[in-house]
Amino acid sequence: MPVKTNVTPVSQSTTTKAVTTTTATTTTKPVEKIYINNSFDSDTENWSGRGNASVAASSDSYYTGKSLYVSGRTAEWNGAAIKLGSDLIPGQTYSFSAAVMQQSGNAASIQMSLQQGEGDDASYTTIANTSCKSGEWTKLENLSFTIPENSGDMLLYIETTQGSGDLMDFYIDNVLVASEDTKSSVVTGQGHVGEAPATTPGVQAGKKLCAISFDDGAVGNASTDTSMRIINALKNNNMTATFFYVSDWTTTSGHYEEVKYAYKCGMEIANHSKTHPSLGSLSSSQVRSEWEQCNSKLRSIIGTEPSHLMRLPFLDGGGQVKSALYDIPLISCAIDTGDWNKATKDQIVNKIKEAANNGTLEGAIVLCHETYATTAAAMEEVLPWLAQKGYQNVNISDMAKAHGKTLAGGQIHTRA
Repeated sequence: MPVKTNVTPVSQSTTTKAVTTTTATTTTKPVEKIYINNSFDSDTENWSGRGNASVAASSDSYYTGKSLYVSGRTAEWNGAAIKLGSDLIPGQTYSFSAAVMQQSGNAASIQMSLQQGEGDDASYTTIANTSCKSGEWTKLENLSFTIPENSGDMLLYIETTQGSGDLMDFYIDNVLVASEDTKSSVVTGQGHVGEAPATTPGVQAGKKLCAISFDDGAVGNASTDTSMRIINALKNNNMTATFFYVSDWTTTSGHYEEVKYAYKCGMEIANHSKTHPSLGSLSSSQVRSEWEQCNSKLRSIIGTEPSHLMRLPFLDGGGQVKSALYDIPLISCAIDTGDWNKATKDQIVNKIKEAANNGTLEGAIVLCHETYATTAAAMEEVLPWLAQKGYQNVNISDMAKAHGKTLAGGQIHTRA
């Protein structure tokens, strides 16, 4: 008989193990985008002067390679500007930076600003501001600037702080506009600082203007040379002038240095022909060649395009002159000092003073020559007198611009 076995049931328990699922979150850094990256190593890279300011690529001082030199400022808002493209969007945030440098002898506040729109509807916003020591490259930077949601085209510009009175020339380099938090490689205190350029006088508001101008250079760059005495007399009285050079008379290193110095001091470098002939007796092609060869020589000396004004040798604008130089303003004079005809120092001074007193000097182009000791002595006496009488002598182009006049090509001008 089968044996019955008592089997005790085994209790079974089921254990469920919790599984924790971890989701890895990866933060992707926004792709860095460069909108503007200007180092000015070849040209001005679409930057232009704002207001009365002029801009030019320069190798005198630079953070790297070359820089943009900003000169001729007559108000704080005058400076260097570039139009921003439509890829920069109002309401979005970007990084803005630049290297800036000035050599005024004192610290100055330089700022980067944004203009949106034009005219009465324009709005202006400061992007970044820094105190810039004289003679030191300084970083100007805002890593997180949100463009205001204003309408109109956008203009980025660099200026000095409003109300500061800082009208010095300055340099900019390594301008960078990029995605937010894009840091500039500029380090304050680094970069090359060259010799400070001579201050270029601008046209002063409220002054009566005249344009005493000088023919027949170059003479030389010795301190006692008549040319240098005249240039320094102008410089010492915060004035400029137009100097008309004959290229065949500009052949030595001393001549070249005079022209460079005149240009550095803000003088207008202009054309007085290659050989100083009476142009009215020449053919059209000969007239054109006289101008072109002189222009080419002056360009090679100063490293940029000289003024396209031409003082007519012997004041002769007859024959084929006007048609051959249809695009060149031809300069004669309203007042001839007669220095070329052995006028004494006192006679030159008295002729200018008489014109100032009777009102005919204002707006007049005055004929002088840089080659006479009598002329140099006359300028050393009469320029301070003119300044006391509320006059400023300026170059011919600046006087025309200040008076709202156009110096038309192929026409003879005696006033501006």
